[in-house]
Amino acid sequence: MTKLTVEKANTLYAPFTMKYLLRLLCAIAITTFALASCKKGPSTVGDSDKKEVASSKFAQNYPDFNPEVLNDLLKSQTINDSLLQPFYASEEYKPVWVHDTLDTKSLYEFFEILEDVGAHGLPSHMFSYAHIKSVTDSVDSGLYQNPDTLYSKICFIEEASTKAALQYITGMKYGFLNPRSLYAKDYDIVISKPDSAFYKDMYNSIKEDALAAIISSQPTDSVYLNLQKEYRLFAKADTSAYKKITAGNATYKLGDRNKHISEIAERLIYTGEYAPDSLSADTLHSRLNDKLLAAINTFRKRNSYPEEKEVGKTTIDALNRPVSYYRNKIRANMERYRWQQPKARHKKHIEVNVAPAMLVATQADSQPLMMRVCVGTKTNKTPLLQSNISYLNLNPVWNIPKSIAQNEVAVLQKKDSTYMRRRNMRLYKGGKEVDASTINWSTVNPSSFSYTIRQDPGYGNSLGLIKFMFKNSHSVYLHDTPSKSAFNRKNRAVSHGCVRVQKPFDLAFFCVSPSSDLYKDQLLYTANQNPVTEKGKKMMKENSLKKIADIINLAEDNKISLSIDYYTAYMYPNDDLLYYADDIYGYDDIILQALDTQQKVQNKEDK
Repeated sequence: MTKLTVEKANTLYAPFTMKYLLRLLCAIAITTFALASCKKGPSTVGDSDKKEVASSKFAQNYPDFNPEVLNDLLKSQTINDSLLQPFYASEEYKPVWVHDTLDTKSLYEFFEILEDVGAHGLPSHMFSYAHIKSVTDSVDSGLYQNPDTLYSKICFIEEASTKAALQYITGMKYGFLNPRSLYAKDYDIVISKPDSAFYKDMYNSIKEDALAAIISSQPTDSVYLNLQKEYRLFAKADTSAYKKITAGNATYKLGDRNKHISEIAERLIYTGEYAPDSLSADTLHSRLNDKLLAAINTFRKRNSYPEEKEVGKTTIDALNRPVSYYRNKIRANMERYRWQQPKARHKKHIEVNVAPAMLVATQADSQPLMMRVCVGTKTNKTPLLQSNISYLNLNPVWNIPKSIAQNEVAVLQKKDSTYMRRRNMRLYKGGKEVDASTINWSTVNPSSFSYTIRQDPGYGNSLGLIKFMFKNSHSVYLHDTPSKSAFNRKNRAVSHGCVRVQKPFDLAFFCVSPSSDLYKDQLLYTANQNPVTEKGKKMMKENSLKKIADIINLAEDNKISLSIDYYTAYMYPNDDLLYYADDIYGYDDIILQALDTQQKVQNKEDK
């Protein structure tokens, strides 16, 4: 094309090109505006089209706050946090406590819940709520005008509050401590642990309504609620009226008068067991009469002590315990009642509480069977476990454990060569019986004693006339005992670890559910006991009363669950009172120390 032709063409198409460019620029402008209009909303709270957001105190203090920046920061902060990352990742790291603005109403209501953790026996500053609240107050007052500082502080509030909520709910549902790590080998009870389903439900409930999820996690068991009620009463107690009783080693009997009896009466008025007649208050305060003795025995009963007809040092020492003694006991047991035990209880259930050394057997539509027991010493603790009673053994043989054979029997036999014979004990080596009189006991080293010892059935047998067997890894069982006097003692932690029962045949009848009185008589007769019915007595005289087998297997449809546990603050069936027991194994202290240690660790992590 010639130069002239090109110039002519440019002149011809120039108007068209300008029109095209103008249209193109207009289209770009419209598209840009449309894209901007498609955004979900303003990037800052000050430009929000929500009136409640734009006019909020938070928007006035921080009009340039951008929620998207917070989301990005929250993601970077929690992406490697094993607790928080699963929670936030499912919702693209959207905050729970900070939405368009800082949700101070929900936060402050949450802080009130955390401030009241003492009502659950937890350390008052657990979860470091005071620090979270302090930062929230500062943000709410407009203190942080530096954007980087502001986002950092709000991110801390979000993370710390969510972490506290997760830990609070999990702890209330499953306990804040692991009993297996506290009691080691002496704890063989299966405890529920939070699983993936629990975490999924918890995450969803917190996102839906955090406060409702937190409140609904609190235990509602009747015993737990009674512990809480008592704990609050002790928290309000006027300790200035709690004066020490200075009676020394004195013992007072019914009818005695003494100034220290007045101190005892005043203490029982304070604790609630005694309400004297105001018309004769002076007399009642200075003399140990029937009403005051009844109040003393009520106090003893509530503290798991035997009732007596006098009052001495043991009871007075218990009366002198400070309010903190009971508050700490309740704190420890609140944690115990938060531990979930998934093993189902059968219609028949036997509960052994080691701390007060008591047994309660329950079944539907029947009064509970209650009795004292003897439990293991502090050095031979009764293990805590769950199982099912499998069979009863009448006239048991005692296969003496190696430790007892070495540390006790061999030592005593060495001192007295008639010891084993007088106790119907037999000696075995390689399964064959050995005559104990053929051994030169003066040369025996008890620590290397390798013989097996068995004790024949009978009244002198250490297992008594009956034992109750159940599967466990500790070789323990419930059994009768010839040492009946131990049941009258305050301290019944006297066994090698097994549980001795006060009313063995009542417990046997509970287990087997005898279909007739004749079967009861047969069971007693088999264990060399006298029948209780006239018919049974007559049959025994006529030699027509038949014995049953020594092994009584329980039918599959007669399952009996067994729990051997440890509570120092507890309740009995059909009883509204709260009872206390001495911490014979020191387990309360272990729990309290662990709770306090957890608090210190938590506080350290949050700083």
